[in-house]
Amino acid sequence: MSVSETAGASDLVSSATMASLLRCLVQKGMLKAADVREIYETALMLLEQQQAAVPTKKDAFVAARTVLETGLRSPN
Repeated sequence: MSVSETAGASDLVSSATMASLLRCLVQKGMLKAADVREIYETALMLLEQQQAAVPTKKDAFVAARTVLETGLRSPN
């Protein structure tokens, strides 16, 4: 496995784990679906702020934004 494939796999694991954690917290009543939405919205805002500082990594930011926007569309 190449370094970029390893990094991609690591990112997928992190994303899946975070989504699972948020869903679990909602199911246990520790968070509301609105809380999860706020987390994804804040993450998206922070990502957009960082993108301006690193314009050479546009593809990575587009991919990250897609993941976050998917989280915003997912029922929690």
